Amino acid sequence: MENQTMIETCLECFRACHNCAAECTKMANDDHLRCISLCNDCSEICLECIKFEQRGSEFSEQIMKLCADICNACADECEKFSDEHDHCRECAEACRRCAEACMAY
Repeated sequence: MENQTMIETCLECFRACHNCAAECTKMANDDHLRCISLCNDCSEICLECIKFEQRGSEFSEQIMKLCADICNACADECEKFSDEHDHCRECAEACRRCAEACMAY
């Protein structure tokens, strides 16, 4: 069940990051470039975590640690804009949950 929770949390984070990157891209604001970049990195690493876990990779623990680090960096960046944009707030929250789930793995 713990693995399923982590997988669901990674999927939620993937969706939130993918949405945040898309919404920030639409704004065409240079202040959001790092946010977009980190959201893209975060969404990709979340998918990799799921793949590694589902195939029982011996490197799952390492990829989870990296995922948590990227999620926390993404959350830090999105929180800068969370008062102005709901998608940034939602992304930051999803990233924090994902980082916590990955570190508990």
